[in-house]
Amino acid sequence: MTNGSRRHYAADEIVAPALIALKAWYDEAREGRSMAAFAALPPADMPQTLPGPTDLAIVEVTGDGRYPYIAMGEQYRRTAALAADPDGVTRETRPVVRQHFDLAIRQRGAFHVSVTRWDGPKILQYDRVILPLDDGGTTAPDGGGSVTHLLVGEAFLRVAKPG
Repeated sequence: MTNGSRRHYAADEIVAPALIALKAWYDEAREGRSMAAFAALPPADMPQTLPGPTDLAIVEVTGDGRYPYIAMGEQYRRTAALAADPDGVTRETRPVVRQHFDLAIRQRGAFHVSVTRWDGPKILQYDRVILPLDDGGTTAPDGGGSVTHLLVGEAFLRVAKPG
């Protein structure tokens, strides 16, 4: 769906306060570029710098569509239900999430989706924000560099029972 020249692939409104703050951090860290640089991420020992660090993950973009996780908070690990491969590396295995990652990389900008999922007797609603990070270069047509990582934030909005 398009609105003028702007593309919209999912819900436009980020609802979760932690993800609104994360997107604000990203916009500031971009410094007018299309993406923030991976080097702009604060050190891991400064979790208060980014909101909701337990709901965050950092994914490496390797170009083969396998998306290895290099870091993830405990809440993200629990809700994503991802397990390490035999080689000890945790990779994204959910097809729809890999599609979201692909879209964020192609768009070279923030991708947001609100998800409602039926999980047994429960209805889960959550926001996911995927923020591509580049190498800090300026060789791409939009003035940015190559996408090297994704910063992913998820926040549960509601858990309910139907009816």
